[in-house]
Amino acid sequence: MRDTDLYTRILGIEAPWQVSAVKVEMTKKEIVVQVERKPGEKLCCRTCGKELSGYDTRRRRWRHLDTCQYKTILEANVPRVKCPEHGVVTTLVPWAEPNSGFTAMFEALVIDWLKEASTSAVSRLMGLSWNAIDGIMQRAVKRGLARRGQMCARRLGVDETAFKKRHDYVTIVSDQSAGMVLHVGLDRKKAGLKEWYESLPESYLRAIESVSM
Repeated sequence: MRDTDLYTRILGIEAPWQVSAVKVEMTKKEIVVQVERKPGEKLCCRTCGKELSGYDTRRRRWRHLDTCQYKTILEANVPRVKCPEHGVVTTLVPWAEPNSGFTAMFEALVIDWLKEASTSAVSRLMGLSWNAIDGIMQRAVKRGLARRGQMCARRLGVDETAFKKRHDYVTIVSDQSAGMVLHVGLDRKKAGLKEWYESLPESYLRAIESVSM
C-alpha cells in the first residue's frame, strides 16, 4: 500500500480532498501529510452556506495524532470565498474546526487526557502551551453546548481551579443539576465572568434561579 493511500484511510480523507504526498522530515522528527482539494468542486461560505466561486487560498497546518514517535502535521491550501454578506471567508475543512491548529482527532485525544491528568501534566507530555489547551477546551465546551441545544440551567456553580506551581487559575461555570461544564474562563476576575453572563440570551438568564460560588 502506498503511503498516500495509507494516510488517506487512517485520516478518513474523502473527496473532494485527497492526500497528495507524505514527507518524512527526520531532523525535525515530523511527518508532513499534504492534502489537496480537487479543482472545480463547489465552494460555500461557512457562515451562510451560499455557493460561491473561489477567491484565493491560504496555506494551513494542523497537528494530528503522532505516527509512532514522529509528530504528524497536515498541510493544505484551503480555499477562501468572497461572500457578499460576510466578506472573504475561509472554507471549512472536514478534519478540523475553524481557527484551530489541530485536527479534531488530536483535540479529542487532548480532552481525553484532561479527564485523567492535570492541565500542567497534559501540557508537558503533549508539548502544548496553556493557550493551546485552553482553546481546545473552549471548543469542546462550545460543541457540548451546541449538542444540548438551548440551555435551561437553573442552578449554576462557579468554581476556581488552580494549575501549575505559580497558581494560575481558571474559572469554571457548571450546571449543578446536570453536572455539565458551561464555561471555562481564563482567570478568576469578575470582568471575565460578567462578560460571559452578558453574552447569554435573556431567556437563559431568566431560567437561572441560583448561583453558588
